[in-house]
Amino acid sequence: MIVLGFDPGLTNTGYAVLKKELNQISLIESGLVKPKKGKSLSARLFTIFSETSKLIEIFSPNLIVVENVFYGKNVQSAIKLGQAKASIMLSAEKYNIDMVDYSPREVKQSIVGNGSASKEQVAFMVKKIFKLKDEALKSTDVSDAIAVAWCGANRKLK
Repeated sequence: MIVLGFDPGLTNTGYAVLKKELNQISLIESGLVKPKKGKSLSARLFTIFSETSKLIEIFSPNLIVVENVFYGKNVQSAIKLGQAKASIMLSAEKYNIDMVDYSPREVKQSIVGNGSASKEQVAFMVKKIFKLKDEALKSTDVSDAIAVAWCGANRKLK
């Protein structure tokens, strides 16, 4: 079973590919989709859609998992994150792949055991579970994407 997880964002969209066999989960690949900052919003969203589609073609996932948009104080940020998430959703639909989303709280609960965990705690657990060195995680967007995929692999694929 292959799970493709995303932490959506217009500047950096983290992604992670996990393989689940029986009760073993291994990290196949992780990284960032980085739309060019100077481009129009539609061009950046298209980059996320295109790169997501390439990942789907390469890894043929059984499930796509996306972190739900967190609404904090800035409504505009939430709207933009929702648009990035929509680009990923469209790719999943294009290839007819099941997609689920989880709240940041659910993701943190799944990997750290505490729904109020910090980004640093999530990164620490990701490194520990997958035995990664610090340089393997380019940003918290990558560790968050791994955590999102982990949540999906453990909750959806029993």
